Amino acid sequence: MLLMVSSICYGQKIKSDQVPYSYNKPPAVSVDKSIRNYQVIMDAAYEAKNKQLQKEYDEARRAAINKYRQELAEYPAQVKAADARYDKDMADYNKKSLGNKIVDGGKPVRQIPQKPYMTEVPAPVLQQSYDYSALGSTYINLQGYQNSPDNALKVVVTLFGYDYTQPRHMDEQLEDVKLGGSGSGAHKTTYYHTEFSYRHPMTVRVLSPDGKELLSLTPPELNSYKIYKSDATTTPQRINTDLLIKTYEEKILQENLKFINNMLNDKFAFSKVQRSATLYYIKNDDANYQDLTTAFNEASSGLIMLQQDYDAAKGKLDKACGLWNTALKEADPSNKKARINKDITLVLYFNLLEAYFAEGDATDGQNTLEKMNTLNLSMSDRRTKIGYEMLFSELKSRQQKNQ
Repeated sequence: MLLMVSSICYGQKIKSDQVPYSYNKPPAVSVDKSIRNYQVIMDAAYEAKNKQLQKEYDEARRAAINKYRQELAEYPAQVKAADARYDKDMADYNKKSLGNKIVDGGKPVRQIPQKPYMTEVPAPVLQQSYDYSALGSTYINLQGYQNSPDNALKVVVTLFGYDYTQPRHMDEQLEDVKLGGSGSGAHKTTYYHTEFSYRHPMTVRVLSPDGKELLSLTPPELNSYKIYKSDATTTPQRINTDLLIKTYEEKILQENLKFINNMLNDKFAFSKVQRSATLYYIKNDDANYQDLTTAFNEASSGLIMLQQDYDAAKGKLDKACGLWNTALKEADPSNKKARINKDITLVLYFNLLEAYFAEGDATDGQNTLEKMNTLNLSMSDRRTKIGYEMLFSELKSRQQKNQ
């Protein structure tokens, strides 16, 4: 008796698409839910020094002007006195004999007093001043809050001023190799460039409406010097160093304030974060994976519309997760010919993790990660799993602080 067993062979081909979407990240610092406003105070620590330097300059200039005016007023009398001395010396000289005139050294010389002059007082080198109110409202924007002083988080950004070295024109000799033609071979070429170091240190404090300090940071990224280095040329460079310094003063001010704004939003705001998700589906000519195709389409559209219509997006993501979880019930990782074999099992777990993260579901995300511990993962898949573990760990921490 010949026993014939028929079996279905699934020709799976796993494909993936990148789906860009935005999600809301909870604050990392616990803030009273009644606080919905913020106020920005830009404190330029160098303005006090600016005022002191300007005051010293003004006083020194006034003293120089007064001294000049006094000496100018006294000058005619000094000229008159010098003329009188000269006239007397000439009268005495004319009374002398010829021999005495020769012995005494000759005829007197008129001594004209030096005309008074204004002492030049060098102007002080001051830090750039700004419209600090406009600066704060332009660059500091806490998402989910209103910029209003009523019952507000007080954000104090202290600017310590632009610090830089004088640009230097540098040259160095490098060995070049020319191949073919006349003059081929190794030869040294002198290259020229301009470089200088610069920074603008800043600190940031955040206070609750009752004055309690919630944050106090001196970001090391803002305290370290950056280095500007121009492109090298084979001819000496002619660069307007004053313009170069000024350009990078504005550049680092904007960059640092954007850095602080991102940091504040990460810690205190329900910030909108852009992310690119990798979603997997099965490329198959028959209908064996129609459920997974449907899940992929539902999840893709759900992620894209997450910010525009959260409820509808969540409904689509929940439907996709339901289809994926149903498929995983028939998972057979040890059977390569199974409809849901090891490779498909793995990508379905990754799809679930992305959907749970987008929804902010830390519990189901953690449960999914624990289920994956039974799978033997490649190094690349293990790194992907670790990335999700870090995402859900941070999500859980932030959610606990905002309960």
